[in-house]
This record gives sequence, C-alpha cells and structure tokens, in this order.
Amino acid sequence: MPLQPRSDISEDVSGMSIPQSLAMPGCQRFALRSSETGLDYEIFVYVPETERPASGFPVIYVLDANSDFITVAETVRRVSRRPKATGIVPSIVVGIGYPNTNGYNIDRRHLDFTRGPADASVFPDKARDGWGGQAAYIRFLGNQLLPHIQSWLNADPDCRVLLGHSLAGYFVLDLLAQHPDMFNSYISFSPSVWWDRSGLLRTLASAQRIARPIRLYTAVGRWEQELAPWQRSENFSDQYHEVRKVRRMIDNAREISHEVGMAFGDQANVGFEVGHDEDHATIVTASLCRALRFVGAGFAVC
Repeated sequence: MPLQPRSDISEDVSGMSIPQSLAMPGCQRFALRSSETGLDYEIFVYVPETERPASGFPVIYVLDANSDFITVAETVRRVSRRPKATGIVPSIVVGIGYPNTNGYNIDRRHLDFTRGPADASVFPDKARDGWGGQAAYIRFLGNQLLPHIQSWLNADPDCRVLLGHSLAGYFVLDLLAQHPDMFNSYISFSPSVWWDRSGLLRTLASAQRIARPIRLYTAVGRWEQELAPWQRSENFSDQYHEVRKVRRMIDNAREISHEVGMAFGDQANVGFEVGHDEDHATIVTASLCRALRFVGAGFAVC
C-alpha cells in the first residue's frame, strides 16, 4: 500500500503530491510462452538511451530476473555512461523471469536449470520431483528468446553474455559445457556446482572444440564455506554448518573454472575471483562491475 504521512509529526506537507510508483528509465517487460512446454516467462528488457552502434548493442541475459534484473540493469545504465573511464560499454540487459514472482521462483528454477536431481548427500532438505527441464529451457532460449531479441532490437548477434547466480550460476556453467558457442561470454556467481558436479565434469571432459573465443568470469564469496566474522554460530543449525562444508562452494567454483580452461584451451579466457569479505548473498553486487569489465573486454573481438 502507498506510504502515508505520519499524523504524529508536525510538518508542512501542503505541497506534497500523492506518491507514485517509480519506473527505471529504459525498461519494459513482456510475457513470452514456451512453444514447446507451454510454460510462461516474464521477460524484462533495458535498452540504453544512447546511439546504437553500427553492429548493435551487446546483450546481457540475466537469469532469475525477478530478483537480479534491476541490479544488473541499473549498474549497466550507471557505469556505462562513461565507458572510457569504467571499461563497461552500453549494453542491452534482458532478464528472464517468471510471472507472479517476487524474488526467486524455487520450483521453476529447479525445473529450468537442472538436467536431473541434485546429489542427495548435499541437498538433504529440498529434494523434490520438479527438476530435469533444462534441455527444453535451453531450446526456449536458443529458438525463441534470443532470435526475438535479435530481430526486435537489432542487437549484436556476436556479443551475447549469460549471467546467473547460485543455481543459475550452475546453469551458466552447464550450458557453457554443452553449448559453448551459444553465448560469447559467461558470468557465474557462486555457482551451485554441488547440484551435479560429476555430471558437469563429465560434460566438460567430452566437450568439443569451439569455433570462436569465449570468456568465463566466476566469482564466489570468501565466507561461503565457513561462517563470516559477523555471523554468530548459534544463529545457525548444525545441519547448516555441515551443508556449507560439503557443498564446497569456493573449492568447486575454482576447480570447475580450471576445468573449463582445460576443456577449451586457448579459446577460453577464464577469470576466477574470491570476493574478500563477501558471502553467497553479497557476491553479485560486490563483483558485478569487475565481471562486466572482464567479459566486455572481449566485445572488441566478438
């Protein structure tokens, strides 16, 4: 409900208008239904309010858009005003989200981002049947969304970035392993590699050579495998502490980043960072500009 002035504070509000919702400049959204599964998606789009380059703007595709689109879009909008100073160029941001969702849609992300069930030894509290729709989701991206954005906005088809955090970060790595040429650059924040580490390693081990260079930036928080100094141990259950250990968020992210470099050789430019004093919830905002700068360095050769 709209905020109302407090009646117990004496102040002159005679010149105050009725509060209105605030919209971010350059943003819009639309619904898109998968022609294969019939599932509905909510697509968020930010288009820079600057002159379009001759080749079109790069496009950054953001997963879990109901949660992360605004963060990425506003960061791109703000820092790309002076690209020569920031190293970050104006780009279209496309968020892929879900209808009637604030934050994360747990069921849909389990379905869309995974090829099968999670490793039960590291996912004891949320095992369910709603997983394994990844292949259909990838086809939705490749056959519907990407072509639509390309034709509608005349974007640069050779400068595409995919960004995800947590389980979406795992999806970024899994898609890269299976279809490395689908995007030019990949950003994976705190990837949930534990979901199916062995399957991801098998896919990378059998990865085919790629026709053009790709970039991968992976970042994870320093305090993802143990409690941070500001976190009190008694506020967390024994199971929570154990889960943090077995999920190996830092170790898994580092090891998989190395495996990507090994799988694709000189064609892959891989960056990995541990965010100082960051945890799972803060790594996106803390590392986003460095990630955008890293992948953007490849735009000139897209």
